[in-house]
Amino acid sequence: MSTVGIATSEILKIKNGENELTNDLLVKEEPLEIRIGYGGETKRLEFSLAVTMRTPGADEELARGFLLSEGIIKSPADILSAKYCMQAKQPENTLKVELKNDLAVDPDKFKRNFYSTSSCGVCGKAALEALNYEIPQSNQTPLSVSQDVIQSLTNKLTAHQNTFKYTGGLHAAALFDLQGNLLMLREDIGRHNALDKIIGVSTLNQIDLSDKILWLSGRLGFEMIQKSAMVGIRIIVALGAPSSLAVDLCLQQNITLIGFLKKDSFNIYSGKENVILNS
Repeated sequence: MSTVGIATSEILKIKNGENELTNDLLVKEEPLEIRIGYGGETKRLEFSLAVTMRTPGADEELARGFLLSEGIIKSPADILSAKYCMQAKQPENTLKVELKNDLAVDPDKFKRNFYSTSSCGVCGKAALEALNYEIPQSNQTPLSVSQDVIQSLTNKLTAHQNTFKYTGGLHAAALFDLQGNLLMLREDIGRHNALDKIIGVSTLNQIDLSDKILWLSGRLGFEMIQKSAMVGIRIIVALGAPSSLAVDLCLQQNITLIGFLKKDSFNIYSGKENVILNS
C-alpha cells in the first residue's frame, strides 16, 4: 500500500457501548504553491501563481494540468520544466514551472487571487470575468458509447482506489477508452486536483483526450466542466449531480454529460444522441 497520501491519527472509537483507543488512517491534505518562471534566457523572473490544497503526490501532473485547464498556457509545449523549488521554506510543497523563453507573460493578468480550497476550484478567482476565458474548439468527430460500458465503469475502479479504500476521504478522476478499458486513475482530496492530475499525466504522455471517457467521483460543478472542455474532453460520467451552469456549458460545447451514475441507472443531461441504449 502506498503511504504518500495517507496519515495516521490516534482516535477513541466508540462502538456498541464500548470505547477503544486505536489508530485511524486519514487522507493527507497539504498546500501546494505553484510558482511561474518566465522571461528571456539571461533574465528570468518569477511570481507565485496559486496555492491549492491537495493530497501530496503527482504534483508535477497537477501543476501541468492546472496551467492548461485554467488557460494559463495554450499548449503543453509552453512548459520547459516543472520541479520542486529547493530554495523555498517548504520545498516539498512548492513547485516551480518554467515557461518557454519566448512566451509572453504578464503576471498582473494572472493575479486572480487563485486560492483553491479542497472543495472548490473557482471560489478564489477575484472576478467573474476570470471564468470567461476562451475554450478551444474541440474535435467534432462523432463519438458514441454504449449503456453497458457506462454502467461498468465504477466497478472497474474498486480494486485500484487504494488510498480511498483505507481512508474514505478522497475524490477520484479516471480515464477510460470507449470500450470501457481503464487507462489511468488519480485521487486527491480536491475533486478539481484529481482532474488536473489526469490532464497533466495525459499531456506528459501525449494522450488524446477527445475520444476518451472521463469518470468523476463527485458532483459536477461548472469548474469541472470548464477544465474538461479546455483540453477537449467530450464525454463526462459522474456519480454526482451537475449544476445548471455545468449543463449549460456542456450543451454549448457539445459534451456528453452523464450524472447520478448507479449500478442500474444514470441520467443523461446532454449528448443523449451519443449514448447507445439497450433495446
